[in-house]
Amino acid sequence: MSDEEHKSELLHVFNDIMNKINELPLYPKNKILLYSRYLLSKISWDFTVSDISKTWICETLDSIATKYIRKWLELPVSATLSNVLLPQNKFGLNIILPSTKFIQCQTVSRSALKYSPNVDINNLWAVTSTNKNVQYDIYKDTKDVLKAVRKENEQRLQNHLISQGSFFSSIMNHSTSTFNSLWSSVQSNLPKNIFNFTIRYINNTLPTRKNLSKWGLSSTSDCSFCSSPETLLHVIAGCKTYLDEGRFTWRHDSVLNFLASTLTAVKNSTLYADIPGFMNPSVITGDRL
Repeated sequence: MSDEEHKSELLHVFNDIMNKINELPLYPKNKILLYSRYLLSKISWDFTVSDISKTWICETLDSIATKYIRKWLELPVSATLSNVLLPQNKFGLNIILPSTKFIQCQTVSRSALKYSPNVDINNLWAVTSTNKNVQYDIYKDTKDVLKAVRKENEQRLQNHLISQGSFFSSIMNHSTSTFNSLWSSVQSNLPKNIFNFTIRYINNTLPTRKNLSKWGLSSTSDCSFCSSPETLLHVIAGCKTYLDEGRFTWRHDSVLNFLASTLTAVKNSTLYADIPGFMNPSVITGDRL
C-alpha cells in the first residue's frame, strides 16, 4: 500500500469513527474517552508501521480531532486546547491528540529495533533510519513522549497564552495535589452544562464583555453595571454593584444551603453553617461573643 493510499484509508476510518462518536447521546467526557481509548488504539498499528509524516498527522487528523473536541466541550474557536491536553492533576482532561499518539507509536517501533538483542534487527534500525523517523530516537518510551508534549503545553500556557493561561499559572502556584485530585473527581460527576462551564472557566473563554470585545462581538469591554473592565474575575467576584446589591452574598448562601442540606443526612454529627436555619459556627470559633 502506498503512502497516499494509507493516508486515504486512515483518514476515512478516523472521520467515520469520530462522526459516529459525535452522534452518540453521551456525556462529553465519555465521548472523549471513546476517542482516546477506542479510536486512538484502533489506529495505533497504522501509526506504528506506516511511513506517514508527522506533519500530515498534525494538519489532518489533529485538525479533525480538535474540531470535535471543541464541539463536545462547547469551546469557541478562539479557545486553546492546551489546558484540556494537560493531565487531570493539572486541571486538564488527559486528552492525547493523534500526533502525540503517532510519536508514541513511532518511538515504540524505533526502540524495538534499536535495542533488540538480535544484531540483524539492530541493523534494520540503522538501515530504516530516515529524516522522518530519527527524530523519535530522542525519546526513551511513550511516557517520555507524553511528558515532553505536556511540558510544551504548560510552557505555552505560562509564557505565551497570558489570558487563557492565567488560571493555570495561578492555580498551580497555590493548589495542592490533594485538592487537584479532589477537583478532578468532582468535575467528572458534574452535569454536562456545568462540566463544560468549568472547562470554559479554566480556559477563560466564557462570554465576558472583555472576551466579546476581543472576539469582535461587542463594541465595549466595560461592565454594564459599574463600567469597569468586565473580565472573568470581575464577573465572578469583582463587581462593586453586584457586591452592593448582595448578588455575591446570595450566590455564597445558595452554595452553603445546598451543601448544608446535603450534609444534614450524615448521621451522628452536628452541622454548623453561617446561614439561617443552622447553628452558626461562631459558637465554636468564638468570633461572635
